[in-house]
Amino acid sequence: MVALVVAYRRQLVAEATSKLEHGKEGRERDRVLNERFGSAATQIGDDQPTVQLAGIHAMAALADDRPEQRQTCINVLCGFLRMPYQPDPGPDAPAAEQIGYAQRRNVRHTAIEVIRDHLSPAASGPFWHDCHFDLRGTVFDGGDFTWAVVPEGCSLNFLGAKFVAGTTDFYGLRCYGGVVNFWRVEFMGGEVRFWGAEFLSGGFGECTFSGGKVDFGSKHFGDGESWSTVFAADTGFLRCKFTGTEVLFTGATLKSGRVRFDGAEFSGGRVDFAGVSVEAGAELDFSNVSVWTAPPANLPTSTPEVKLPSSSGSP
Repeated sequence: MVALVVAYRRQLVAEATSKLEHGKEGRERDRVLNERFGSAATQIGDDQPTVQLAGIHAMAALADDRPEQRQTCINVLCGFLRMPYQPDPGPDAPAAEQIGYAQRRNVRHTAIEVIRDHLSPAASGPFWHDCHFDLRGTVFDGGDFTWAVVPEGCSLNFLGAKFVAGTTDFYGLRCYGGVVNFWRVEFMGGEVRFWGAEFLSGGFGECTFSGGKVDFGSKHFGDGESWSTVFAADTGFLRCKFTGTEVLFTGATLKSGRVRFDGAEFSGGRVDFAGVSVEAGAELDFSNVSVWTAPPANLPTSTPEVKLPSSSGSP
């Protein structure tokens, strides 16, 4: 009996000691991770572009290593992109200013590529498929979101963003049950390309197309390969203003759902639907536009799935 009691007490002591050791290891792990987060955040907030680059990669690595804190790390990366934008000083600015702008631009584009890489199923690292990317009001002077996938439970929010220069690529973008929000976006300059994107949800409501080029069409390559933008769900360009941008839907495919332009204003720029394919069950609806003084070109008006304003006749 005495031996049993002693053995039992030893077991209790061993279990308590093990719990203390595990607790100590957990606290040490948390301390190290918190130090990594603080160090990465400090680097991102540094004035030196090289230090910022190190911070961006360190924050992404921490998000990979600590899934329970991944959203917090992503919030920091998105917050960095939402910081006030310093525009291109122009070719007549001093060389130091031009170099500084180029360095800051490189840092911003690196942060965008980190997000893109973690939204691609082909990426070698973890897939940030259950996170939210708040890019509201961000100013883009280029960037690469190619082949990003937004599944259910994930969101890319560009509400109020501005595209002002450079080339921003969304080609191959897939929205599979998630949310991609382009409401109130201002397309002011540069080129934004959606070749081969598939829109299964989302919309472009209350956007302003005032400059640059936005391409929702298709891209053909010399080897016969082509990427065609597909609209496969209800997509709204509600109350959008087309005043000075070249907007191309050439070769796009409307597979299902309705692409609506209710309240839209077509008063300038060039909107072209050459070669657009409107399949049975889909609809291209301009019947409730607000302004039709510069209507889109090359609309397939003989197709019954295309609805024009009742007083416009053929554009």
